[in-house]
Amino acid sequence: MARVSRSFQLRKSITFHVLNRGVLKQPIFHDEQDYLVFLKTLKRYISKLNAKIYHWCLMPNHYHIVIEPAAAEALSKLIGGVQQVYAVKYHRRYNTAGRLFQSRFKSQAIDKDLYLLACGRYVERNPVRAGLCQNAWEWAWSSASFYAKGKLDSVTSPDPTLRGKSGEQYVEWLRQECSSEEEMLRSNKEVIGSDAFQNKIVRRHGRLIQHRRGRKPNN
Repeated sequence: MARVSRSFQLRKSITFHVLNRGVLKQPIFHDEQDYLVFLKTLKRYISKLNAKIYHWCLMPNHYHIVIEPAAAEALSKLIGGVQQVYAVKYHRRYNTAGRLFQSRFKSQAIDKDLYLLACGRYVERNPVRAGLCQNAWEWAWSSASFYAKGKLDSVTSPDPTLRGKSGEQYVEWLRQECSSEEEMLRSNKEVIGSDAFQNKIVRRHGRLIQHRRGRKPNN
């Protein structure tokens, strides 16, 4: 994906699927302490910048976060800040130096009404696809157990599209695979949603903005 500005100028908040991995796909988490340090840092930043995280998963060499920042400019500040703070602590602990993360980060704007729950399933099934566990909720470092088993954590906000789905129903939902959804969410598409949703978000001068009705975007 081409490097573009993360200054998303939107009248309303928007949900993003954010991910990044270690340089050369090297591990960024080695043990429980590493995972906890990252989560503690993430919690501090979402509190500071008033953001909501609906789904997340930390894997040994990468992470996924489904996040809704309250302010347009908060996404870059939040993710960039978390990565910077974590990298400093990582290098201090392991006596290393240099880049820890492969890039700034990748993000996809998600149509919350249609694809938030599907994106959450894709994110939470990562450990299953990687062969790290048999069931998604058995992986300690994701939001799966929050929904499937009611286990509270420090960062997850309830997915507003669940509409009363019980833990048992969520377990069955997580067990199901959907190859078309996975392919879509693994793609380099910057916007995932209906035609109407995608038409509201256009690129202008390297920025993703909300297209205002009655005004034609300048190319």
